[in-house]
Amino acid sequence: MPDWVTSLRFVRDNITLLVFVVLLTVVGGAWIVFEAFRSHKNREEVDRLRRRLSDLNSEINRERATPRPSFTDPVVLSSRWIRSGAAATTTDGGCLLYVNKVSTASRFADLTIRIDGYAVFQNHSVGVGERLEASGKYGTYILELSAVDGVQASVAIALRNRHKEM
Repeated sequence: MPDWVTSLRFVRDNITLLVFVVLLTVVGGAWIVFEAFRSHKNREEVDRLRRRLSDLNSEINRERATPRPSFTDPVVLSSRWIRSGAAATTTDGGCLLYVNKVSTASRFADLTIRIDGYAVFQNHSVGVGERLEASGKYGTYILELSAVDGVQASVAIALRNRHKEM
């Protein structure tokens, strides 16, 4: 019995503290339940946004899927995206392509083409689907602009060797 008496005396002496602890526990539990419901709503929103983002990505990938150039000549620079301000060199080293500027709205790119170290075309505007030909010591380089997207241009280059021209 002395344990009960001690416990009751403790409760009587510290009733304010005990009420505060119980009240704090109830408020904390209510807050946890409230956050659980709120986060469930947020998870649904996040899932909806992820599905929307996935749909947008698939649309972008379909738009970026460009038809590959149909060269009959050997390809010396396979179809690739080159950013504005960047350059690419053909596998034989005879042609350097520099993308000066890309305009998505008007579907063209300004290109500088150096063949055998000489600037054959400087800041030359090429539209999507157009081909550009330039001769060098290894033969005629044929550039095709397949697509533009943002600040990138999709280009490929083939080399028609001199023996075919005859």
